[in-house]
Amino acid sequence: MTAKPPLPDGYELPTAVNGWVHAPASNKNGHIWMAPDDTASVGVYGFGGDLYVKLLDERVTGFGRADRVYDTRYDHEKDHIQPADPDALTTDVVECVEAAIDWMNRNEPPWRHPDVEDAVFDPPAGYVLDRYYLEARQHVVYYRRQDADSAVNMAGGRRGDTDPTIDTRAYLRLTTWRGSGNSTVALAPWLRAHDHECHEVVDCPDECGLAIAVTLAREWVREQTGWERDGTGEPAGQATLSGWDR
Repeated sequence: MTAKPPLPDGYELPTAVNGWVHAPASNKNGHIWMAPDDTASVGVYGFGGDLYVKLLDERVTGFGRADRVYDTRYDHEKDHIQPADPDALTTDVVECVEAAIDWMNRNEPPWRHPDVEDAVFDPPAGYVLDRYYLEARQHVVYYRRQDADSAVNMAGGRRGDTDPTIDTRAYLRLTTWRGSGNSTVALAPWLRAHDHECHEVVDCPDECGLAIAVTLAREWVREQTGWERDGTGEPAGQATLSGWDR
């Protein structure tokens, strides 16, 4: 059950604004408009005295994928749930909705988070992009072998007693620290693998950045398998997401 900021009785949200489409059935706790290709959203949210308009790059997940473009506050009781003046709150929500509409009128879809690295969406041959986490301090990318199921725990990631190899680990994990650009490329058995479960396979130069780390990962896979991303080898890489729940 979602908890969307309250609107005045009879107030109707626009079904479309400059290409953005209202999504009343969205499971987000806000009033949401989506890009036609579902790669970005604009939402009006409220929590603990805050009302805000937030953009989300829906191609990725993580706390760093959002950008607030409008903020305001409302009076609320000490429990941070009940507004002190419900009528005043609905007026503030309408103002926040109008700020969202104004932003959408000035910005056609799609919107892209400026820190998302587009090179990530072109994976190494034989791999699909399973997750791209954009966090406050890191990019964390998980590429999964096409012939492996998504592994949300260690049991599904081909982990065994053998040494970690491209055949015994389902994932390649790329991490890059935002700011410094220091990166790692490692084999991993499952999503959200801990550092001690990963085995680095590429010697990344200092401050190489995520785009270079992706290139190095592609080259390493080609050296290990002979697979080509242009379709001349088998299997070729797939640039689509794996269907995880946004």
